[in-house]
This record gives sequence, C-alpha cells and structure tokens, in this order.
Amino acid sequence: MQNLKEYQTDVGVIGGGFGAVAAARAMLDRGLRVVITDEFDWIGGQATSQALCVMDEFYDPVGETMMNARYANLRERLRNHYKEKYTLSPLGASQLHLCTGNAACAPVTAESHVAYQVIMELLAPEVKSGQCIILPRSIPVSAKRTEDRVLSVSCKSLDNPEQSFTVTADFFLDGSETGDTYPLLNLEYGLGEEAKATFDETHAPEIADPKAVQSYTYCIAVEFVPGKNHTIEKPAHYESLRDSQPFELGNLGARKDEPGKFFELEFSKVTGERIIPFWFYRCLVDLKNFDDPELKTSRAVINVGSNDYRGDGFVDNPDGLKALEEAKQLSRAYLYWLQTEAPRDDGGFGYPEIRPMPEATGTPDGLAQGPYVREGRRLRACEVVVEEDLSTQFQSGSRARQFPNSVGLGAYMIDIHHRSAGGGGMVQMTRPYQIPLGALVSPDLKNFAVANKGIGVTQIANGAYRLHNVEWAIGEAAGELAAYCLENNIKHPNLEGQELFDYQRRLLQAGIPLYWYEDLPPSDPAFEAGQILALTGIWPGDPAHLRIDAAQSSCRHRPMMLKVLKQINEAGTDLTVLRDIHVTNHGSRKLDLMFQMVNMMDRIGWPAAALERTWPPFDPQDHHPLDPAKVW
Repeated sequence: MQNLKEYQTDVGVIGGGFGAVAAARAMLDRGLRVVITDEFDWIGGQATSQALCVMDEFYDPVGETMMNARYANLRERLRNHYKEKYTLSPLGASQLHLCTGNAACAPVTAESHVAYQVIMELLAPEVKSGQCIILPRSIPVSAKRTEDRVLSVSCKSLDNPEQSFTVTADFFLDGSETGDTYPLLNLEYGLGEEAKATFDETHAPEIADPKAVQSYTYCIAVEFVPGKNHTIEKPAHYESLRDSQPFELGNLGARKDEPGKFFELEFSKVTGERIIPFWFYRCLVDLKNFDDPELKTSRAVINVGSNDYRGDGFVDNPDGLKALEEAKQLSRAYLYWLQTEAPRDDGGFGYPEIRPMPEATGTPDGLAQGPYVREGRRLRACEVVVEEDLSTQFQSGSRARQFPNSVGLGAYMIDIHHRSAGGGGMVQMTRPYQIPLGALVSPDLKNFAVANKGIGVTQIANGAYRLHNVEWAIGEAAGELAAYCLENNIKHPNLEGQELFDYQRRLLQAGIPLYWYEDLPPSDPAFEAGQILALTGIWPGDPAHLRIDAAQSSCRHRPMMLKVLKQINEAGTDLTVLRDIHVTNHGSRKLDLMFQMVNMMDRIGWPAAALERTWPPFDPQDHHPLDPAKVW
C-alpha cells in the first residue's frame, strides 16, 4: 500500500462507534484535536450504521434524570428533530418526554439516518474548523508502539485498497465495535466464553470456547404502508432458514399458547402479563404521535430473535465475510416471511405492506450498514468486571458492587443472546452498577483507553455493558480521561489517589454521575457534593435504597451526620463549625450540609483516607433517618 497521508493529532479514535462519538464530544469540549476513523459510511455505531437508534435503557432508575448531561442533550436533539420537522398530534404533544415510536423497550427512538444527522450536527462546528477530522470507510491494518506507548495506527481505505493513511497521536482510543486495535497492539483480550477457572464465575462453563460468541443481527429499517405491496424477491435457501431458525413474531410476554399479535396489545389470560405487539417492540415513529401530511407511515426497526444470526462469529474468523453475508441473508429471509407468512391480526398470512427503507440506512435494501454487535473482543484490562459484581444473586443491597474508581453508571440486566456453536442464552437481573476506570485501560500502555463496549468485562458481564447509555458513558469517560492525562502529563491512565480524585471531580463537573442516587440528577445543586462524598466513602448512600434524600432536613439525618463529621475530625479535618450549625438549625437541609462540607474541605484540605479510598465503613443502620415526629 502506498502511504498517501499522515494525520497528526492530539487523540486518534480508531473506530467510530456510539461511545466514540461521546468521547469525541468530550475531547472537543476540552479543546483537543481529534481524528476519528470508522469502517462504515456513518459514525455512531448502533445508533446509526447498525440502524438501532432505540435507546435501550433500563427505565427505572434511569428515567429522564440519571444520565450524563451530554447524553441527555443528544436525546433531546433526537426528540426535537421530530418536534420541529413535523406537527405533533394532541396525543404526541401531551407527552412530557416524547417517545416518537411509543416503543416497548426505549424512552427515545429515532430513524438511523436522523440519528446520524443529529450526531453530525453535534460535531459540526469542530468538523468545519478542522479540529475534528472524520475518516469513514477505513479500517485499521497495523500499528506501531514502544514498550508502553502507542505511536501510530495505519488504516486502509475500503473504497481504494491501494490507498492508506496513518494517524499519529499523543493518545489513542479504541472506539470500534470489536476491539479492532487489540491484536494490532498485541494486547491480551477475551473472545467468546471464558472458562470458569479464568475468573471463577458461577455460570461460566468449565471449558473456554472462543468461538461461542453472541449472535449478531443485521437490523432492518421498515415502514408500514397500508394498501401497498412491497414484498421483496424470495431469498435463496428461504425455506431452510425459515425452518431452522425458526421464524416467529416472538412477542415480548408471549407464550406458546398465547403468541401475541402484530399490532394489537394483549394480556395473558394465564398470567395477566402484557403481550407486547410485534410492531411496537422497536417502533421508531408511531403515527398516533403525529398529525402531519408529510408523515404518512409508522416506522420500526426489526431486531428480534428470529433474525439474530447464530452461526459463526466474524471476529478473528478467516471466513468472517462469509458469516456476515449469511447474517444478511437471514434478515432478508425473515423480512420475506413477515411479508408473506406471518400471521395477520385480521386473519390470513403475510404483511406485504411492510416496506424496507433504504433511505433510513444508507444501503440499497434497508438492511443496516453493519451488524448490531453484541460482543466483540474484550480487553484484559487493569480491572475485569465479572457477573458476581452485578447480579442480584450475589449483590444483596440496592446497588451492585461499589467501585471507588467509578467513571460512569449503568442499569441493565445481564442479557446474553444465543451463542454460536449451539450455546444458549442467559438472563440475570442486576443491581444498578458502575463502570470502573480500570476496565477502560490496559496495564501495558500509558496513552490508550477503550471508548466502546470492548472494556474489561467477561462475556457474562458484557451482557449488561453493551447498551446505548452505558456505551456512551464508557466513551465519554474515555474522552475525558484522554484530555486529563494529556493536560497533566499523567504517567498511567489507571489513576489513583489525588489524580483519581481530581479526574472524578472533573467528570462530575461535566454532568457525569458516578454513584447511584436515583434522586440526584446532574442539575441538582448538591450533585457534585453528594456524589464525591459517596465515592470517597465519607458519606455513602443507604444500602437499602437508591435515594440521597438531599432535601430532607439535616436533623432527620442527625445520627449519620454526627458519625460522618466525627470521622472527618478524627482524620484531621475539623468541620466542627458545620456540626454546630446544622445540629442547631432545625431548618437546614442535607444538601446544604453536603455542599458546605465539600466547599470547606476544598479550602482546608481533604483527609488522606478519602483520597486513598480507605475510609472506614459504616453500619447499614447508621443510615436510617429519624422519624420526623421524633426529630426534636
């Protein structure tokens, strides 16, 4: 290959997944120059090139408040696109938090081409100025590194294989879906199932199987056009694919004797539980929300068990391209089944009214540019999260295992889809969890971090860390980490002590929650104070619930308050004046006390035990507030 160009920049982001977009926005806000490469036409990963802009969040306790401020901004931009382009119906206008598709699994939905437009608008000022350079249709093919630093990554163009370019940077992030830089940098990684002996996970198999990778899916963007016939040409091997998968609607909540409907909501006569209509599982645009002659159809994305490809994985597979083509063919066959054989709510079979939407995917057939990747290479990072850290089977409190080096939050079940080589799926409920900094960085490299789902997790734990908001949180933390390391000449990004403390304060000030409080959004004036006191161990949350109850009076929390302030004093930082004020003043609030505590310690110094995260634990009973009637 002829090396035509070298891009010299502050940070090279190899792979433009959803997390990579978050990382880029964070770094650009810090004034860094950024180069982003990606395999597909569109950066944005599962929201764009994978055609899955269905923000698959765990609605409680995330809701509309507990999320990164930059992520919340992106969600509102997606909503506003539809509000500004189309006229809402009275029903749509009455939604405080518009979900354009009224989807079963997401509070925010958008068509993938809209998501790409919004993401590009998000980066537009810096792209125009040259601060951010985006290089689509390119893949990394080689890298140079010293013993502990990445020097450069070379990529080839997919449109002209004879051309290549090199990205030289002071810091590198892997923002790809499959950890594309790991083998190029000779970094140790996991793929497929780990053996039980590797991380001592309860549900891991006795023998590792790198080929047992979760199924992946070529999502299909479609619209429903009443009275029209948009049946595609019958795919090759259709009957074999239909019968071996097998094809079905697969409604959420359905049973064999109660399979569910295409459009109609039902309730099980046996369990009383809801049976979600097929169309509204991942509906992107629901016409009930709109009253506009320019919007005539409801739109959805098809990503269900029936078009999950369960054959060979494509990562580290010499026949990977063949496997990807087979996955595409499976989705085409399932679309044909929906159009010709799926049971209709009105009797009969087939919905020829389903039209694939190439305009929504940037492809000729309405299939996504790339597969939705649930699992790729996973870095053997400084810290590896395992199922016991998350699962309700092993975590009895309201929160999962606490990571003092948290850089973000997540809340989703461990959801493992069918694996290749015949492996089944797995579902485990989890406690709301954190993303530890050590999972983003390699022990071998001083200028490298992960900005997408390929962090230090096992295959099982990965099932909880692959969703939109978690992927964004990983990427944003990685972007802020790169900026912090470059600004402060940090020796290694696996931060500890004062460096970790300063970095986490930086994240909090950027509106990034790090500790689970469901009632303490970034907009709350006590947000930073309540978060940092919990992270350092000085005043952690009640293990019985996820609330901070910051608006309650200090007097209701007097027993805990006195113990906290006593420990701080014993550690050498005298906050007696705050004790006297907040015990005396019955009207003082917990949020005022916490804000003053942090303000005062910023001025007179934080105890070393807080910075080193060696603060002595509290008895769970200490957290219980007093009965309001007994406060006096």
